[in-house]
Amino acid sequence: MTPNQARQLVAMQVAFNQVIDPDYPAAPKVKRDDVKAILVELGEYFEHSAYKWWKKQSADWSQANMELIDILHFAMSDAIEHACRSSADTAAAIEHVAQLIIKSFAKQRNVEDGKELVSALAKDGDSEHSLVCGANFFDVLLSMLVEAYGDADTVYLTYIGKNALNNLRQQRGYKQGTYIKMWHGEEDNEVMMRLLAEHQDAIINAEQPLVHAQTLLLDHYDQQVVSA
Repeated sequence: MTPNQARQLVAMQVAFNQVIDPDYPAAPKVKRDDVKAILVELGEYFEHSAYKWWKKQSADWSQANMELIDILHFAMSDAIEHACRSSADTAAAIEHVAQLIIKSFAKQRNVEDGKELVSALAKDGDSEHSLVCGANFFDVLLSMLVEAYGDADTVYLTYIGKNALNNLRQQRGYKQGTYIKMWHGEEDNEVMMRLLAEHQDAIINAEQPLVHAQTLLLDHYDQQVVSA
């Protein structure tokens, strides 16, 4: 992943959070708890990994890996918020988190189990906040993501796709309960991944990759799901 892509990731997360809270991150009005959201997503990750040794199960690693992408969304948000506590400079906060991502992708470590994400949260914590997404957490998470998706470029592309899908959900009534999550018998996540693969080069090479992905998904949803 290039430094520019890392900065784009963080900037995209800020832009998405501002859809919900325009004053994010310098003076947020919406009370967030990104660490709690991460723990819930991690629980869902384990559910898909078929951890219940006492019953017959089959792991669904494609869905488990998507939970890691969701965790990345919340991890960046938590890190941005902590960076803004010491300075209200959003640009400086974006650069700080981008550097965390760049350094973590460069390290790549062996992660035995997703539980290491929890211990990393504690290692990054301090007297004021016991669980924090800092350098240790990003080291573990990004190593897991590369293991899951093969390389940093695919992680980057998948994040763009899920960010675009989250944006689509907000625009098409997710909060109001009117959004259609099953697209002709498939979960929207699954269709999104297929569309990403089909249009990978166009998205990555676009001047605004996220806008390109958002347009692709919006057009598909409106023409193939709602109108069908």
